[in-house]
Amino acid sequence: MDKSIINNAIIKHDGCGVHRIPDGRQKVHGEYGLWICRYTRDGSSPPRDPPNEPRYFEFYCISHLIRGRGWYWVPGKPLEPFVEGEAVLVTPRFIHCYSGLGADYVEDTVCFTGIVADCLYRTGLFKDGIIGIGKARRLLPIIEKVSDPSRNSQIQANIELQKLIVDLYFENRDLKDKGRHPFLNALIEGIKSSPGKLWTVSAMAEFCSLSEAQFRRVFYGHTGTSPKNYVDRLKIMQAAENLSNSTESVADIAIQFGYSDPFHFSRRFKQITGLSPENYRLEMKR
Repeated sequence: MDKSIINNAIIKHDGCGVHRIPDGRQKVHGEYGLWICRYTRDGSSPPRDPPNEPRYFEFYCISHLIRGRGWYWVPGKPLEPFVEGEAVLVTPRFIHCYSGLGADYVEDTVCFTGIVADCLYRTGLFKDGIIGIGKARRLLPIIEKVSDPSRNSQIQANIELQKLIVDLYFENRDLKDKGRHPFLNALIEGIKSSPGKLWTVSAMAEFCSLSEAQFRRVFYGHTGTSPKNYVDRLKIMQAAENLSNSTESVADIAIQFGYSDPFHFSRRFKQITGLSPENYRLEMKR
């Protein structure tokens, strides 16, 4: 195993311990934009009294607690305990500390860096804090692949890491939303299955038993867009598929998706796709 990949250099800086990015990057990591620069299996460290010495990493990190209990601390916030089956996510230069609570801290860990990691962070898929990951050791398949220095294995490890991050984001978000807003997913499925129905914001809010203001906030947090924009774009995307796969007239397709005025449908279609329905169909038939 390349020891440079799992080197854990810690340097003092402004009162913090700094975990530096190690050496050992291969050409493929720069080409891909993602490098898993450090990893551990069954890593064990003795418990420490909280809060311990603050630190930050120069890379992103997922630490999956596979045995024992832990504590997590960030400046200005109360100490947060966590348990086996949960993970700590850390972004670069975020001051924090975590350790075992009354017992050794046993973890699987994957640390990574690169422009792809920065994109995951900027889109909100990777955030500092504790998340549920489950007791299955989901980092092990990534570690198995990244421990093989071949180009193909490094690419496969990167793909699996990205998929895991996305899966964890949606698993934790959906679990949270289900508890707080149990009707939201049902509403979205209803919108998808009834593209011709007129969905007003007030009707959607009533479906979810929320005020319009609450609903707008919740919906935006779940989808990243407003309710009206979501419905419009969903309808236009479904209509675009129909245009590609059928010979129905634009007017008939407009009616199917709740547009009584085909001119309004064509105008909205062009706003979203950049092409008129007729030109879109021609492009797809080429």
